[in-house]
Amino acid sequence: MITITTHRNLCEIGSKWLCNTPSWKFRCPYVLIEFSSSAAENPDVFGLRGDKSICIEVKVSKTDFKRDIKKPHRHTGGIGLTRYYLCPKGMIKAEEITNGWGLLEYDESAKLIECIKESDLFPDRYYASEMMLMQSVIRRLAGTQKVLDFRKKNK
Repeated sequence: MITITTHRNLCEIGSKWLCNTPSWKFRCPYVLIEFSSSAAENPDVFGLRGDKSICIEVKVSKTDFKRDIKKPHRHTGGIGLTRYYLCPKGMIKAEEITNGWGLLEYDESAKLIECIKESDLFPDRYYASEMMLMQSVIRRLAGTQKVLDFRKKNK
């Protein structure tokens, strides 16, 4: 049984939910957890579905949330067509979030994530940073291989 005593545990809970939620608004077939790259932003959880992307920042303390919401890329730029904070139930009030981000809460006793506040859409997101994340993923998966030929027949 996973408990949310750590940031990492809540990142894992959030990523599993993003992959498996029945909600078409959130479900993503490809999810990164705490992925670090040279991109301008390295989100806690980042999901992709078609041309949609979702950025989730996990907060396990009120102090961390207050510090995070002051970051410049929380208000302009940044990644994710939709953006959410994910925290334990009751830690952040919806009215405390004034930057267009949404709020997801994890109820540990019910083992459920609930959307408390919808995210605005951020169509002018920093798309170049999202591309840098994806290039980093490809580079790590492909290794030194520079050309990925998907039509080449296996022998």
